[in-house]
Amino acid sequence: MLYCGKINRTDIQYDYLQKIYLEKGWAWWVNHIGTFVVFIIGFLGNMLCLVFLCRRPFIRNSYTQYLITLAIVDTGAISSETLVAFDSFIQYQSNGKQTLFQHTTLSCKLYYYVRFILYSMSSWIVVVLAVERLVAIKYPLWSKYICSVTNARRIICLMFLFTMSIQSYQLFVKGIDCSAAITSTQICRCKTLPAFIEVDIFFTIYFWRLFLMTLIPLIIIITVNVLIMNKLFHKNSFMDYRNRADHTHRKAVLRYRISRMLVIVSSIYLLLHVPGSTLEIIKSIFGHALKLCRPKWNYYIHITQHIFDLLTNCNYGINFYLYIISSKHIRSALLHGQGIFHFAPFKYRSSSQRSKHFLSSYIYSSRRSRVTTFNKGLVRGETISSI
Repeated sequence: MLYCGKINRTDIQYDYLQKIYLEKGWAWWVNHIGTFVVFIIGFLGNMLCLVFLCRRPFIRNSYTQYLITLAIVDTGAISSETLVAFDSFIQYQSNGKQTLFQHTTLSCKLYYYVRFILYSMSSWIVVVLAVERLVAIKYPLWSKYICSVTNARRIICLMFLFTMSIQSYQLFVKGIDCSAAITSTQICRCKTLPAFIEVDIFFTIYFWRLFLMTLIPLIIIITVNVLIMNKLFHKNSFMDYRNRADHTHRKAVLRYRISRMLVIVSSIYLLLHVPGSTLEIIKSIFGHALKLCRPKWNYYIHITQHIFDLLTNCNYGINFYLYIISSKHIRSALLHGQGIFHFAPFKYRSSSQRSKHFLSSYIYSSRRSRVTTFNKGLVRGETISSI
């Protein structure tokens, strides 16, 4: 309320201000309790995703590298949001006299630095994953060389270094602020330092949230998904393989299912992320550029922000469940293939006998049998890096 100090407010406006800053309404409770629930569900889903995708044959695919990294950063992001919610709950219970952590200057700076790196990585991995799918669909011959596991890991490393450099300003603008202490008991907060508020608003709201987290991902993901869906459902697309070899047809079907799954994942990401990010930008514009001084509107924006924050947090915990729901290939591998729930304790009981049999059959096999085995291996190897 920087620009509203000389405005005469009515009792109704003071009631709205009290609801915003002193009372905790239903939206606040829904946001915080929902965040704890999303953390439990998301942590379990992300751990299952890591166990599942780190096995063969999925680990040999380029898109799997992005999904594994996405599960890791999403776990860190939802854990950070849970800590923020728990800290807010402790402050509410103690009337602002206690916090979850007693930060030092270094821990405060690293706390915000790591948090914003996780948020940025979670967003841009979805963007790169969508672009990688477009290359695999639009240029299948080039994708064998471009969409490889090695290139995927290189892109992830470059993205991580870029995000670290972009978020380095957090190390300067964040710190321990003790100026807000009113009572005799001094309480210091880990927050933006008063001397760097304008710098933090410019980089966090206008540069990072507006461009890097909203406009650019929105334009890229929508454009790429439209091109992918146009390719998938075009009557002359690569799905028309009925007159070709069975291996080529099955490989095309698999590529279609994976691409459709990833289009669903990136689209749901936009639906859950963009509203909260857009509202945060509007709040900043209204508060600092338009000088909006209506407590009633601020109250409704405050409620809406809690709901949108919960939707954003859902992004960090639902991806593995989206893989299962939207992809028959993932469900089949999970339930019937070499997935998490597939165990064979008696399968390797006679391993020594099978080793002898395999050795003898390998020694006495002819060139023709080796060629046949090689062709069968090609048929089985559907999930190669270019799919």
